[in-house]
Amino acid sequence: MFRRTFIRSAIAATAVFALAACGGGEDPLSGGGDNDAGGSAPDKVDSLTVGSANFAESQVLAEIYAQALEAKGIKVNRKLNIGARELYMAAIQDKSVDLLPEYTGATLVYFKKDATENEAEAVYKALPGVLPAGLEVLNKSEAADEDAIVVTQETAQKYSLKSIGDLKAVSKDMVAGGGPEFKTRTAGLAGMKEKYGVEFKEFKTLDAGGPLSLKALKDGTIQVTQFFTTQSAIKDNNLVVLEDPEHIHLPNNIVPLIRTDHKSPDVETTLNAVQAKLTTDGLTDLVKRAEGGSESAAAVAKDWLSKNPLS
Repeated sequence: MFRRTFIRSAIAATAVFALAACGGGEDPLSGGGDNDAGGSAPDKVDSLTVGSANFAESQVLAEIYAQALEAKGIKVNRKLNIGARELYMAAIQDKSVDLLPEYTGATLVYFKKDATENEAEAVYKALPGVLPAGLEVLNKSEAADEDAIVVTQETAQKYSLKSIGDLKAVSKDMVAGGGPEFKTRTAGLAGMKEKYGVEFKEFKTLDAGGPLSLKALKDGTIQVTQFFTTQSAIKDNNLVVLEDPEHIHLPNNIVPLIRTDHKSPDVETTLNAVQAKLTTDGLTDLVKRAEGGSESAAAVAKDWLSKNPLS
């Protein structure tokens, strides 16, 4: 999912090569393949650091994880709003953070760009085979936040647009816009070109599913952008989500990504309890509140936990 700031591929490559220093676990959903470097999960941890991406949903989820763990007596340090996936993945690999809220499909493609799985369970089960040693995912939630290519209702009607492929005939006269990563990722313009043959005459760098992109879409500065399915802006502004039959957008269930050396039984049990309570509708409501600006991520998370007791 996608609200993520562009980082040069060289930095991402450096982060990936740094994985060799990370340890692996023995859990069936742990990463590392045959690489046994690193220790096993501990019996107990006294503290850990939770990080997040640079958008409201990730920050709310990180706060829910953090506050749930604090309620169990675990000291939690926070490094929220780290940035795009390339940055926060580097942080968990270099041990700057120990835990992140992540998305199944986005994580799979990050570590295996040619992944072919496109069903939710298959995507989740593929993760252990691509995660570097020392990283694991816990239970996936039913809650999901998918990438979405959107246009206004007027644009959809004008050009009879129903799917991303329908853009091919008209995209050379269109301007796309969004976060800088939208231009380069498989879930964005790169995938649209590869899978659908869609190319735009221009790209404007704005924000990822944010107010700048929404304003530009509504005033006609751009005709196509990317939002995320838990954002109320899609429904509130009557935007049209274009169908994606070629699956450039994989299922994106919420999943905790954790370092094996911080996956104690109490941490795992607590986070899996959170996962079991999350729903897509509930997440959509949390995002709307957090993006509204009147409530902090911490306040939204606290309220959610009060209404969804874990034990």
